Amino acid sequence: MVPLSVFVVAGVLLLCCVASESLRGHVVPQPFDPARQAEAEAKGLQLLIENLSETQRRQYKAQGCFDVVGCRTGKHYRIFHGMSGNVRELTDSGKLGVGRCFVPKGELVACDCMLAQKIALENYEHEALLKARRF
Repeated sequence: MVPLSVFVVAGVLLLCCVASESLRGHVVPQPFDPARQAEAEAKGLQLLIENLSETQRRQYKAQGCFDVVGCRTGKHYRIFHGMSGNVRELTDSGKLGVGRCFVPKGELVACDCMLAQKIALENYEHEALLKARRF
């Protein structure tokens, strides 16, 4: 006869395995913490600023946006402060053209999204544009 405690332990382990399998690849939402959010935004801004060129840094500080050049086409894009719908192609005359909407996965602050968009356009423009929605 198998002791009841073995069945209890086996049941708990099975539930843990099922729970971990169903959560794999999913972010478990955390309760909103304003202090934690402010810290994440400050770190995101610092990381973005550190990875902008001097020209991009000046433009971002003055206008809240910065321009990048696509690695494949040489097109110019303007990335505005934000998380989605914040990338626009620039026309040959420097005016705002077609919008491009693409965002990285995960719960990120705006500056982290902007840095990911910058890296994507400057290094993987073709792949980024395949994923992006035009607007």
